[in-house]
Amino acid sequence: MFNLDEAITYWRREMVAGGIQSARVLDELESHLRDDAEEQERAGATAQQAFEIAVQRLGQASALECEFEKVGETREVPKRAKQFFLALAGIPNQYLNGPMNISTINLEPRCATYLKAAAFLAPAVFLWAVSVVFLIPKLQQICADAGGNPLPAVVRIMIGLTQHGVFISGGIILLLVLLEWRSSKWPRYRRAAIGIGTFLLNAVVLSSIFMMVVAALLAAPALLHHAK
Repeated sequence: MFNLDEAITYWRREMVAGGIQSARVLDELESHLRDDAEEQERAGATAQQAFEIAVQRLGQASALECEFEKVGETREVPKRAKQFFLALAGIPNQYLNGPMNISTINLEPRCATYLKAAAFLAPAVFLWAVSVVFLIPKLQQICADAGGNPLPAVVRIMIGLTQHGVFISGGIILLLVLLEWRSSKWPRYRRAAIGIGTFLLNAVVLSSIFMMVVAALLAAPALLHHAK
């Protein structure tokens, strides 16, 4: 007499021999197999026929292994992208994956965090300072001569922030001092917060410089037309 549980046990052994070693994957496949077999029985098949049909519909071990490898690779893409952006921002992945507990996390010294942030910010700050002193006045003149085209919005915003840069920098420094002084939770998030802030500022500066180049290229044809 056909015994479904014994048949499934033998089927699992065949799946293992075929290369599917994960118990979680086997359990998931078994669940699908049982559901399909029950559906075939409700349709009028015997228990043995229902099992055989369900096995055929589910596929062979080699094909199943290939499909699960594809699914695994697809699931790895968001994880790898996350790790890439975290690394780009200077944030170690264990800060977000592990429990946020000071006693279990090897916290980086505050001086190291701030010195690294300053080192990553220095090129962007230098480029923007050069742009403000030398490039932006020239770009404004080019846009004016080309018919009064306005500067890109992101550049105008950055210019406005630069004009109040002393107050903004002072406010940020004061905030960091207060967090270091008064907040017991701040060390848990210091490196992540500083890393994200550094990444965003670098991205904004690079975007602004790129938009300045685009504005100059767009104004060039009109400027040449006026020159003629």
